[in-house]
Amino acid sequence: MPSADEILQKMRTLQERREAAAGPLVEVLAKRSSLLEQLAALDEPYGKAYADAEAAGWTAEELVTLGADEPVKRPRVRAKRSRAAAKKTDGQMPQAVAEGGSPAGTIPAREGSSLAAAAGVSSTSL
Repeated sequence: MPSADEILQKMRTLQERREAAAGPLVEVLAKRSSLLEQLAALDEPYGKAYADAEAAGWTAEELVTLGADEPVKRPRVRAKRSRAAAKKTDGQMPQAVAEGGSPAGTIPAREGSSLAAAAGVSSTSL
């Protein structure tokens, strides 16, 4: 049977081989991580350039033919409210909200509601 020192020496030898084998992997992982960060930094400008090309009249099919894949991230476009939506609200808030109250105060209570009972409203008066 091997001694404790012999067992420890074999273990160290195995561990050194494992560490040596992992060295190149660690180096490649560091380079890969750096390249992925650089690529991620290009996503937004690429998306903007792609959207600009489409706005100038290029179709997605034409851009693919040129070698430009559809971007992962597209630039954010601010949504414009339609005139119909603006007319519906007419820029006014409900009276309760305008006075600092809750809009829930303007909602009628359901029959048998405990809130209606607490407010002193009977279910027959609803």
